[in-house]
Amino acid sequence: MIISHRHEFIYLKARKVAGTSVEVALAKHCGDADIVTPVAGFNPKWDEAEYDHPGRTQPGYRRHSPLATVRKRVGRILWHTYFKFAVVRNPWDLVVSQYHWATRNDPYEGAVRKSLGRFWTNPLRVGKNFRWLGRSLARSFVKMDVVTFEFFVKHLLHFYPPNDRFYFDRSGSVGLDFLMRYESLQKDYASACSRIGIPASQLLSLKTRSRSDGRHYATYYDDRTRELVGKVYHRHINDFGYRFEES
Repeated sequence: MIISHRHEFIYLKARKVAGTSVEVALAKHCGDADIVTPVAGFNPKWDEAEYDHPGRTQPGYRRHSPLATVRKRVGRILWHTYFKFAVVRNPWDLVVSQYHWATRNDPYEGAVRKSLGRFWTNPLRVGKNFRWLGRSLARSFVKMDVVTFEFFVKHLLHFYPPNDRFYFDRSGSVGLDFLMRYESLQKDYASACSRIGIPASQLLSLKTRSRSDGRHYATYYDDRTRELVGKVYHRHINDFGYRFEES
């Protein structure tokens, strides 16, 4: 995430919406007094283009700090003065991206805790996660050669909550000035840059190689998984007008 005092904007970085690509582009225009949280460095295994990023650890801020946290820290005056924006994405497409990113490593390389990204990264939570899944389901998971998309949606989506906290305030209203859509990202990014007063560069394609098959998201779904994602992301559907589109 970025808070730029130089250009008077706040960029909130939601998950799996090309957030790193936007952040790297914006960070080039930030100064030493601006708050730019760090991102993972270039990795040819996941990134299509090399990049540099000036971000550094900022007390009280994280790379995915939610709206309420940032608003509280910057204060009412800056919050209402600065231009605030983020990226939204079709939820069914987002979940497919989340699935590929969560399962990008060999699920059974080394230890069980490496198997699903954030789901296992904290060893203190592994026991809690297994208890939530249930003994029989957890046993099935451990025996899997491949974590299927169906299993991910039905049983693990709970651990990857929607991006609501980056967009909505306590009243339930959208608390930002502008939402860029992933589906028209370059165009919307140019609009944001025009509002901020900086040149709009071509966005790099970063953190995208985990999903390499190029399939349309609709091909991953059956009626049940489509319905489950729709329920979890109902606010994105109602407020942003997203619909499930056939391939």
